[in-house]
Amino acid sequence: MVDFQYKDSYGVQDLEEIVRILRAPGGCPWDAEQTHQSIRRNFLEESYEAVEAIDEGSAEHLQEELGDVLLQVALHAEMERELLRVREEPRQN
Repeated sequence: MVDFQYKDSYGVQDLEEIVRILRAPGGCPWDAEQTHQSIRRNFLEESYEAVEAIDEGSAEHLQEELGDVLLQVALHAEMERELLRVREEPRQN
């Protein structure tokens, strides 16, 4: 079980922690198996949807779509963090 703390507002560090939890062992199997390549299309789609919201002039729609883009950025950043950690660990002979 995840020890999730409800707050009045959440910041970028909270998003980073949520993404870590989702990708960690015992987290979400779908999130854990994703790679940069497997969610590449999602990133593009969410970016296009954000641009569409800008063109509409809808602040509410833009806020929603920017949240989706931010989640994609957080997922890709976590994948890179994981890869860097793996590269830094000593190799077993």
